[in-house]
Amino acid sequence: MRYPVLEEPTDYFRGIGQSQLPAPTDILLFMRSTKEKLQQEALQNRSHHRFVLIFNQETKGYVHVNNRVLEFDPGQALLILPYQFHHFSQLASPQLHWLFCTFELNAEIFLEPLRNRVLDTGENVRHARNAFLEEWRRCIHPSSKGELQDEQVQAALVRLLLTLKQEEQNSDTSSPPEPRDSLLRTINRCMSERRGRTVAVADLAEELNVSESRLRTLFKEAAGIPLGRYIQNYRLNRAMGLLRTTRLPIGEIAEETGFGSPQAFSRVIKKETGQSPRTYRAGR
Repeated sequence: MRYPVLEEPTDYFRGIGQSQLPAPTDILLFMRSTKEKLQQEALQNRSHHRFVLIFNQETKGYVHVNNRVLEFDPGQALLILPYQFHHFSQLASPQLHWLFCTFELNAEIFLEPLRNRVLDTGENVRHARNAFLEEWRRCIHPSSKGELQDEQVQAALVRLLLTLKQEEQNSDTSSPPEPRDSLLRTINRCMSERRGRTVAVADLAEELNVSESRLRTLFKEAAGIPLGRYIQNYRLNRAMGLLRTTRLPIGEIAEETGFGSPQAFSRVIKKETGQSPRTYRAGR
């Protein structure tokens, strides 16, 4: 047998592995197979500190991430980072096949290169994804679960994320053009530009030069949820993200997101999260 020839280390106390590779925790895996379920769940799952990895296996759509609109085709993957507002629209069919993996990760900078990047899933990504799925299936079935199975799932997800990062490095670094006629994109832009003000449906209708009733109809067709609930969700998402990711005074956040007084803001946050703004900020 021939053995590999290895060079002698120059330093016996320092070697490869200084990157402090993080381990994802609280991993969840699930499917979305209908347009209605996808859009309704996006409304319910407000701002949170989890990563959301999506694989489009069937049915084209658009993913709205903060103020960007990303075209999402079958055979592509997208990672949404913590506190990024996201919603889905213009699904090509009421039936779809989108795979979701959500998880927590302390070192966000590790995945920063994947922010707002839609990636084609080549052979290497598909292989890493399938290996991760296989480890997941073994883990959730006690009869086949072996020793260190949780760690195997974590390791498989790390390999998948590393493969996606490599795919991003090998891809064209330019972002794809955004669609110009996106209704949600225009509404998100309007709400972003009106920071500090409560945005009403009438404001948006005037901006788009349509009646309020017509705007509500068009929006429901595109986003699958009522416009009023979407506006409220957008403002809440931004407020909750600012609470967790900045040290801005609570009164300033209330004003910035159009909730008016700190008292009114506190009531809304308490109703939505069951916690005061200060408690929610602390993560307790």
